[in-house]
Amino acid sequence: MSFFIKIARLAFGFGCILSQGALSAGDDLRGSRPNIVFFLADDQSFPDHAINGNTKVPAPTTLAFSKQALVFDRAYTGQAVCAPSRSMLYSGLYPIRNGCFLNHYSVRSGVKTIAAYLRELDYQVILAGKSHVNPSSQFPWSEHMNPVREPGLPRPVIPLAEMDRFIANSGDQPFCMIVASEYPHGPYIKDTPFTESDLQMPPYLPSTEGNLRRATQYYASIAQKEKEFQAVLNLLKQHNRESDTLVLYADDHGADMGKFSVSDRGLRVAFMARWPGKIATGRTAALTSFADFVPTAIELAGGTVPENLDGKSLLPVLSGSTSKHHEYVYGVSHNQGILRRSVFPQRSVHDGRYHYVRNFNNMERIERERAAGKAINYFLERGAKEHGLPEEQLFDTQADPFEFKNLAEDPLQADTKARLKAVLFAWMEQQNDHLSEDGAITLFAVKKHSLNQTEKQFNYIVPEEHSAPVAGLVDPHASTQPNP
Repeated sequence: MSFFIKIARLAFGFGCILSQGALSAGDDLRGSRPNIVFFLADDQSFPDHAINGNTKVPAPTTLAFSKQALVFDRAYTGQAVCAPSRSMLYSGLYPIRNGCFLNHYSVRSGVKTIAAYLRELDYQVILAGKSHVNPSSQFPWSEHMNPVREPGLPRPVIPLAEMDRFIANSGDQPFCMIVASEYPHGPYIKDTPFTESDLQMPPYLPSTEGNLRRATQYYASIAQKEKEFQAVLNLLKQHNRESDTLVLYADDHGADMGKFSVSDRGLRVAFMARWPGKIATGRTAALTSFADFVPTAIELAGGTVPENLDGKSLLPVLSGSTSKHHEYVYGVSHNQGILRRSVFPQRSVHDGRYHYVRNFNNMERIERERAAGKAINYFLERGAKEHGLPEEQLFDTQADPFEFKNLAEDPLQADTKARLKAVLFAWMEQQNDHLSEDGAITLFAVKKHSLNQTEKQFNYIVPEEHSAPVAGLVDPHASTQPNP
């Protein structure tokens, strides 16, 4: 075992102990039992926000809200895909530990979620809108208000009438309402009022004719999400619930050239919190995680945070007592079970400035194994070729926010890379990850979009000689089962 890995394991364990220790900061918020409304947008990238410097994106609601809120500049999900991101948010556990690290998959048996935690603390817990989490038995919402179809729109909208009815009759019992919009997720609104001159394209997205046309439709879908968020805020004002309600806003993960990856444009999310007269306003650079929502909600409700959660309460940050939170946040990606199912498992660690990425399936590894006389799996080589990334990447996100320059081979960054690599592998061991530095790459039995299944509508073609059932597929939960 290397010196760096030994130190990383000690630091990791010490950090976990500190995160569970008693904190004086935020005591005035602990047990205050506010209503909690969490508005979750679907597939919007961090740069595509007015609060983050985009002067053209149609985001009047989030911009106005930010002036009344605490804006988190360094908030991260752990996986840039819908089901894993939401399962992490609702469980307080990173994807490997909660079991949902493939899209369209479920959390593992026994994982407890926000609905169960808060109902035990005498809260009503409502999901209004999109679900995309399973199984339903482990998400025991007091009520699930399904999204509703609206003529002329490509996706359902949030159920405002049911939300209005609930808030009007909620009484004195506090509630937590997750409002899960289906916007701006595609398919985008085709009848768009925006033109190419209305766009501010991020530098990583080429301004091709197709991209520009698609972006005008994306902007229309962002505008729809902003309209929905404003409607939620209007409901709270109409029912005189602003003063006793903590409102949180976040995107579930990034969109173009970020979704399905561990890049900053995939994992970094817009996140804001508003509670008039109760929490600080302004901006914070505190490094925060989606895993922090569950412990935060538990402490607000007056409960005791379980020691096994990956997150920790944000109350000290919300109260303005500190500008620091996590030392590191982590990222996971797999690319099985999605439309473009090229096998490409990734893990990453971020310290708020430097971002280390380990790409476990890559052509460097394929060529090493071929030279050693090993048989090469078709689907592994296909995934490595399609992504074309090196084994290691290191980015200085302060100097290079869009992660264009890989510093992994820069001798001046050798110590930084070694430190982050050691921290990452120590965390992976703690998470009971199926991946290791030199271990085999697992192929999973998935529920949708299997590796050997040609689906021409998604431009996924499998040669006939590889169309037979894939041997050696592993159950995702079994491969990452926690140690007894």
